[in-house]
This record gives sequence, structure tokens and C-alpha cells, in this order.
Amino acid sequence: MTYLSIIKRKLLSISILLTGSFVIGFLFINRQNGKGYEKRTVQNVGYISNIDVHDTENFFDEYLFQKGISERNKQKKVKEKIRGAIVPHHLLASFIIADILGQIVEQDTQVIILLAPNHKDIGNTQVSTSKLTWNTPYDVIMSDDELINLLMQKDYIAVDDKILDGEHAIGGLLPFIAYYSNTIRIVPLILRQNMTKNQLQDLSQSIADIVDDKTVVIASVDFSHYLNSRQAEEKDRDTLTAMKGKDYDTLLQMNSDYLDSPEAIVILLQVMERLSIDNSKILHHTNSGKLMNEYFAETTSYFGIIFTKLPKFNNYLQHSK
Repeated sequence: MTYLSIIKRKLLSISILLTGSFVIGFLFINRQNGKGYEKRTVQNVGYISNIDVHDTENFFDEYLFQKGISERNKQKKVKEKIRGAIVPHHLLASFIIADILGQIVEQDTQVIILLAPNHKDIGNTQVSTSKLTWNTPYDVIMSDDELINLLMQKDYIAVDDKILDGEHAIGGLLPFIAYYSNTIRIVPLILRQNMTKNQLQDLSQSIADIVDDKTVVIASVDFSHYLNSRQAEEKDRDTLTAMKGKDYDTLLQMNSDYLDSPEAIVILLQVMERLSIDNSKILHHTNSGKLMNEYFAETTSYFGIIFTKLPKFNNYLQHSK
């Protein structure tokens, strides 16, 4: 056999292998799009269309979830009725999420209004929501269509299932809620950075008008980003000062060095103010640098804060002892 013949036979073998791989890949893709598979068309901007139900699987970490549930069981329970809260959505702080959401759910709560950042800051309106059901590893969470319809009377609020489907500030919290109850309904609201002060005030009034004593308003917010642990603590002190003084102008000027959704915090504080709920307490405050013993690495900081009606705590935003 000549050298040229050997080369030709090798090229023919490679061609056959490539053709076979293409056919197998084509059949596999078509099988996934066929019967027995959920049809989900991924667009080039990273969002999912043709959605019938939201799935929180992409936001779920079994290890961190179970760790949070376990550590939550060691926390002291609050006796007062919780009407509002601030919780993180970064799952490294799962023990904060589990603690506060668990206590809220166990206080005979029926509806949770979730205020969260629109991390990609996209959409046709300043506020996006969804009426779809949310699948979690533990149960499904239903949206409260009636309350959502009331809020959607505002021209700056609209349903956008694609954006909600990709927002971890909502999806990351729902497995914790479902773990403790399968009867809670939610009103998910993600907020763009271009909300006007008038819109913030209007939305806070609209929320205050529809809540009752079985409804809790939660801001899903992570605080200082990308700084080291010491720097994050300094920024957190500034943010707490602004929250304590209800200095909304200062809060709205803060960037990711301080928090990822000033809008969610401002609306929450305004709702609590309108409901005359000005008693609050810090249950948790830490950052990822402390939790991972990496004090000079970039961090994210976390607060777990509750708002209650009565009795009054000694000081606004006072640490628990």
C-alpha cells in the first residue's frame, strides 16, 4: 500500500466519524425537542420563552440549602408578629434566609410580597412581575393573581415571565418558603434602577393599601459587593445610617458598593412607615469574607432585618443579643 493510499484511507475514516457524530447530535437535539421533554426555547439574550411554569432548579444548591435549614433550627425565634423583612438572596447566607423566611411562614402568613432587584436592569416597564406557578424541589408556590392584578393597574408594572424566570433574587428564596409551607402565595416584583421617586412613593402606597396582618413585605437584597470584609463593614454602617434616618435620597444614590437594590429598600421602608410599623431589629449581619475566612477577598455583605408592630424594641435597627 502506497503512502498516498494510507493518507486517503485515514481521511475517509475521519470523514465517516465526523458525519456519524453530526447525525447522532442531530437526533439527540430533536429528541429533546420532541415528546416527553418540556419545550423551552432559549433566546440569544439568555432568557427563556414559551414558559408555562417557573422552575427554581437553577437557583437551588442542596448543600447550602440543607446547611441553612440546619443552622436555622439553632436560632432563637421571634415572638412578635413580623410584618416586613430584609433578607439576602446570595445562598452562601442560607442560614439567614432560612431563619427569617421560616419564622415568617410559621406566623400564619398567607401572602408574601417580594421586592427584588432586576439584576440585568431590562424590560419594558420599571417593575416586572409574573402570575405563573413556581416549581421548587419541595412543592409549588402559587402567585397571588388578585393582588398582582390590582398592582398592574399602574402603567409602570407589567407581567414579564422571561425576566422573572431568570431572576435569582426571587427564585433563590422560593425553595425555603416551600419547605415550610405549600400554601403561601407570592407577589414577585423586580425593580429596575430607573424608577422615579414618584413611582417609588406610588408603589409603596399601593402595597400598603393591599396588605393585611397575614401579608408580609420582604426586600430580597444583598448589600456591599466586591469590596474586602473591612471595607464592606464600613459601607454597611453608612447604609444602616441612611435606613435609620429614612434618608431615601441618600439610599437612592448608593451603588453596588453599598447594596444591589436601593429601590427595594426604599419601598419597604416607605410601606412600613405608611403602616406605622417602625420597630425593627437586626437578627443577622455578616459578609462572605467572614463566613469563608477570606478577609481580603471580594465580598458580599448580608443583613437579616425584621419589622414588627409591637412591642417596640429599644432602638431602631438594634442588634439582637
